[in-house]
Amino acid sequence: MASFAQWSEESIGEPSVNAGAPAGNGDSIHLGEMVARSLIMQRLFSRLRQAAPHLRVATIEGEAGTGKALVARTLHSLGPASSSSFVACAASRFVSEETQALLEEVRGGTLLLTRPEDLTAEQQSRLVDFLEWWEQRGGRDPQGFFPRQLFVSSCAPLRRLSLSGGLRADLCYRLTAIRFELTPLRERRDDIAVLADWFASRQGAAHGKPVRGLGPGSLSRLHSHSWPGNVRELETVIANAALDCPGQWIRPIDIPAMMNIAQVQTSPTNGSEVEDDPNLDRAIRRHVVQVLSKTNGNKLRAAQLLGISRSTLYRLLEPESLDSK
Repeated sequence: MASFAQWSEESIGEPSVNAGAPAGNGDSIHLGEMVARSLIMQRLFSRLRQAAPHLRVATIEGEAGTGKALVARTLHSLGPASSSSFVACAASRFVSEETQALLEEVRGGTLLLTRPEDLTAEQQSRLVDFLEWWEQRGGRDPQGFFPRQLFVSSCAPLRRLSLSGGLRADLCYRLTAIRFELTPLRERRDDIAVLADWFASRQGAAHGKPVRGLGPGSLSRLHSHSWPGNVRELETVIANAALDCPGQWIRPIDIPAMMNIAQVQTSPTNGSEVEDDPNLDRAIRRHVVQVLSKTNGNKLRAAQLLGISRSTLYRLLEPESLDSK
């Protein structure tokens, strides 16, 4: 594999952001494609807006589904590399035989490396070598070959990984000088309503439907869920609801079933009572829950294994479907 210095010698052939305007739902704010109402997200938006023009390396941390890639794209759109490419890839790909192809693709833009926690010791060493060499060059890249900005996203806090020995300390220092932490949706529930309305209106526009947002009773149903899949899960739920919604406002009946699998698995059940329960509907539901737990909550995969449609799966999981029987 050629060295980073050898590649550098080869000849390889501020956006429109409404940071404080109303989003059509109370005191919500927009930053690029991001929308929020909670104070913690407003503070994050302020940090992103202030830091973006000056960033060279930054880390974005948060649980799966919190929007790390969207934050990276927002920083890119607000930063000095906005007119160039945005390229996202697994960190392990960047320190492999694909390195040169990825550098050709990014060409002076922004590179987002995901899942740094998966890097082997050898791959971490390779990334440290690149960062050292890149930092020594500073802004000297007349051909625009190397990335101008490098962001890293991780579900696990990198400093914690470093303390446990999973990440080299020198690599951690270089990547986490500037960090942005995304709070789980369950800890910023003020954002559920504005996000739901935002996703609903976008889905309506994408499918030519007049959907505008949540109708009466829908928000309380969303608030009753713990959102283990965070914003990504909410977007999926609203996308399905928008498709089923016949009018402008999403009704509670349009919202698909949402189940916290951990709660179902830990609920107390007497084994003999289950064996003696003659109700076929409850037996079917128990089997569906078991299959769903084996797929770690992946409803599409569970439906495929069960040989039923996803809409049928949602219906079988509805508590109301059993309460009336």
